[in-house]
Amino acid sequence: MKSLLTITTPATDLTLLTLDEMRAATNVTGNGQDATLRSMERRVAAAIMSECGIAIGAGSPPTLHRETVTQTFRQDFGFYDFPDALILARRHDVEIASLVEDTETVVDTDYLVDPESGLVSRLRIDQPTVWIARKIVVTYAAGFATIPEDLKQAATDFMRLLWFERKRDPSLKSEVVLIPDVRRVEQTYWVGSVPGQSTEGPVPDVVAGQLTRFRNTMGA
Repeated sequence: MKSLLTITTPATDLTLLTLDEMRAATNVTGNGQDATLRSMERRVAAAIMSECGIAIGAGSPPTLHRETVTQTFRQDFGFYDFPDALILARRHDVEIASLVEDTETVVDTDYLVDPESGLVSRLRIDQPTVWIARKIVVTYAAGFATIPEDLKQAATDFMRLLWFERKRDPSLKSEVVLIPDVRRVEQTYWVGSVPGQSTEGPVPDVVAGQLTRFRNTMGA
């Protein structure tokens, strides 16, 4: 079963940290670096969304902030796999506003949604069954109205690392400066992944390990 995600009411704020939290993460006082901090935090938030595999919907960038979305499921033409559950592309605190099978609205007593995983089961006579409609349209709200503390901690750690390493080339393996007579600098660089990183992604391992709860492992 394939699906299409559309953002119907996008989040108005994509940041994970307040300005005060950005300053605290980087030990910055005053407002002289605010523009730089905001720009860096946008990159941090975008990288975390990518690392977590947050589904991209038409109408807005991916986010873990609360949004209202519409997801349209269609059975493949000529092939019906009749899934046991619909897998919503967005999850966390899911609340379904409407669910329509073909042209019929399904009442809320005829389906069951897990608000954290985003799995929706079809019920008939209060018993789980498969989804047999050719087209299913689900309108729902999902995401966090308030960013949870563990997600803020991951963003804080990521921002702190970026801030204090912004003038250092992470691919630099070693540097030798020879001063006698004429100054000469010898530099060697890592080839492939930087030591301490298990992947080529932008999110450091120490941060990626904090994102387990927020990873969208099933997707749309």
